[in-house]
Amino acid sequence: MTFDYQQSIWGQGTASLKWTDPTRARLKQALSALLFLPSGSRVLEIGCGAGQFIRAIKKNRPDLNCYGADISQPALDKAKTAGDGVDYRISEPYKLPFDRNYFAAVLIFDVLEHLEDPAGMLAEVRRVLTQDGIFHCFVPCEGDGLSIWHKYEAQHHRDLTKKYAGHVQRFSRRSLFELMCANGFKIFKKRYSSHWLGQMLDLFVFKSMDAMSRKQGGRQINNEAFFEQINAQTGSVFRLFKKLVNFLVNVESAKLAIFPSPNVHISARKNISVK
Repeated sequence: MTFDYQQSIWGQGTASLKWTDPTRARLKQALSALLFLPSGSRVLEIGCGAGQFIRAIKKNRPDLNCYGADISQPALDKAKTAGDGVDYRISEPYKLPFDRNYFAAVLIFDVLEHLEDPAGMLAEVRRVLTQDGIFHCFVPCEGDGLSIWHKYEAQHHRDLTKKYAGHVQRFSRRSLFELMCANGFKIFKKRYSSHWLGQMLDLFVFKSMDAMSRKQGGRQINNEAFFEQINAQTGSVFRLFKKLVNFLVNVESAKLAIFPSPNVHISARKNISVK
């Protein structure tokens, strides 16, 4: 099964700093990267889907001019219904519809691992960033030695994250850092999340999605649609359990943020010495 990005709408709702929200660590690290950005600065999220993260950035930093870009028109149509003050644009991953040096910051969450040519994306990020612009990204490094997926796929020969999430890259932390530096960025901060508990949760979710998909004739399903179906079937007890698990994962991520895991939050600046 080839993953169809037009079939699944990602990034619905609004990311939150609540301890029971699975988006907490990613939003917290992004806001930290933007902490000293002056009022009125332009910020772009690439691969925004239905606006989950850039909407939360705008909510927490209403003084910023926020933009979202995505390849999926259905996702952008959904995003625009929120009336959140974000400027949403349809975009190709390697050809952003913006001028050179237009943004003070560019954000990417869970995107580079989907791309056949991540260097091409980084070239576009660098093009639209101002000279002192900030690039912040979150990348799950499923080829890293610390990754449960690295071990699981070697043992079971099942590529679940490619099948149900469209992941085609298997970065290690080292290969990701080298990719960033080779494409004109100076990394100034690294943080980590979803160490052991978070990875076990991911493995459980993807194996459960696989079982659900098989029962439904191999239908494509993403994690958001999966939880929506589970919530409808199980009600309040499951929702309380899910909040407890998310809380424990977020505590783990907060306490161990400076210690390496395969789930990497990188803050970098455009290296103006690279042409």
